[in-house]
Amino acid sequence: MHEYKHALILPTLHATLPCLPSQELVCLGGGRTPTKDWLTQLFQQSEKGGTDRPILAIDRGVNICYALKLPPVHLIGDGDSASKAAWTWAETQGAQVHSFPPKKDFTDTELTLHIAAERFARPLIILTGAFGGRLDHLMSTAAVAAHADISCVLADECETLFYLHAGESLTVTCDTPPRAISLLPFTEECTGVTTHGLYWELRDACITNRASLAISNVLARENTKKTFAVSIKSGVLGVYLCHKE
Repeated sequence: MHEYKHALILPTLHATLPCLPSQELVCLGGGRTPTKDWLTQLFQQSEKGGTDRPILAIDRGVNICYALKLPPVHLIGDGDSASKAAWTWAETQGAQVHSFPPKKDFTDTELTLHIAAERFARPLIILTGAFGGRLDHLMSTAAVAAHADISCVLADECETLFYLHAGESLTVTCDTPPRAISLLPFTEECTGVTTHGLYWELRDACITNRASLAISNVLARENTKKTFAVSIKSGVLGVYLCHKE
């Protein structure tokens, strides 16, 4: 297993991730808008106890920045769904704008991950405003993040999606037990999947993307610490938490 670890603090949970980022970035997408309280807490909490989480606004995500007066450092997209007022405001606040035509080969989210990888050394991306909306958008975003060259976490107050790659492990502690914990393969199969702290445990299991073996698990009844761990030997595995339905 990899030895490097990073403590990620999110509202209502914290996790030990198998990465060593130099900086955490928040990417605001155009999906379901996180609550104001959750976003406020997100920018108050970090491993260093500060608010050093620069924002990258993804097209319509700039509307959220504008509403909450959270200036982004980068603004990425084709501008087809962002309000003109929010876009202009972000520019006046000093955001570096990366404009792309609506007809392009990559989604705005994928372009944002490319830009983040180019402009920041070893970033950890907290991608919010990603859930909800159209299924094709969510599936594309989740898959792109799973196979990105940089570490990504999708999160809001309702759902969280972590990723594990070959030889990695993850530990998560929640303030409140999640309603569901599911393991989602983003490769044809994930081998050596082992869990600790769940009701239905796995030991060196193989999970394929053609079956639903590891859907809708929960914490073990005796798990008073509300902590669980997952590790894999090969593949790319999504560790999904449903907090609210």
